[in-house]
Amino acid sequence: MAPKKPASKAKGRLTGAIDLAEQEGWKTSKCFEFHLLGLVEENLLQPREVVHWSKALGGVPPREGSQETVAFKAFVLRGFGIRTSDFFHGLLFHWGIQAHHLTPNSILHISIFVYLCEAYLGIEPHFDLFQHLFHLKPQPSAINIDIVGGAGLQLCQGLGVKYIPYKLSSKVIDWKDFWFYIENQAPALPARTPGPPVPKPSWNSMSENLI
Repeated sequence: MAPKKPASKAKGRLTGAIDLAEQEGWKTSKCFEFHLLGLVEENLLQPREVVHWSKALGGVPPREGSQETVAFKAFVLRGFGIRTSDFFHGLLFHWGIQAHHLTPNSILHISIFVYLCEAYLGIEPHFDLFQHLFHLKPQPSAINIDIVGGAGLQLCQGLGVKYIPYKLSSKVIDWKDFWFYIENQAPALPARTPGPPVPKPSWNSMSENLI
């Protein structure tokens, strides 16, 4: 009986492809269906029949369909939802980044700001005010920018005492391992492109045009 070298080689090629994908910034998905059903039960994620989510367990890199986008469990826990708002689209366009470039705490910053504007100030999310308060910082550093989570939103220096107080997780462990697919409903996020985010002047712009 002939040895099973071809299967071994195929396994080696698959392992190599996974290693390459992980080197490029994507982790093999560990997001089971029960993780997603738990989010639905907590009313953080819409039911499958509404937004057509599906697990990507074991997948790497993402191979979303033409009508899908990639989402992270950690993002959903912090307020990310489909359909995404015009304000969120505007921020991504202004910064020249994509949703997966952000960190979980970045999503939380955006969610809290939107809630502050809509629920307490009674206005639409104010772009100039947001730009005055926050800036993007390359993660983990300017010379080594991650593909996933390579742009971290932070309060501008000295403004923490003037803004509403809330605590952020100092370290969100293994969040890059828990991603899944979800229908990219209109207004759709742009198709995912390879590579890390590229810092631009807009990452650090502070608006002075406040009302």
